[in-house]
Amino acid sequence: MDRNQSKYEAIEELLSGVMELLGDLYQSGFDTVHDSTLEELEGAVEQTGQFGMQYLSEMLEQLTSEIAAGRHQTKEVHATKRKTTIAELYTNLNEYLYLSRQKAVYDKGLHYYTEI
Repeated sequence: MDRNQSKYEAIEELLSGVMELLGDLYQSGFDTVHDSTLEELEGAVEQTGQFGMQYLSEMLEQLTSEIAAGRHQTKEVHATKRKTTIAELYTNLNEYLYLSRQKAVYDKGLHYYTEI
């Protein structure tokens, strides 16, 4: 992140990065997630926590744990339950990110127009 960017731009960049990660997960079908994607998710957990976005960090951590645990399950019943849990987390994350990105844009606009 660039030191010259505003806090709003930094949050927008962070949220966009998380959205890209979710896109990668969606393309993998949650079954063939690369190790590098899991590592990036773990990094996003840490970074969102540092930004004070605790709820987002917790959801990402739970998603990462579910995906990692699913790599070692062989029973179809567990796989179906796991996929349902992952789908719910994924949907909640997308909704949260959509709302967060809107709020960041509104806050940036408010800051711009009240500082002039």
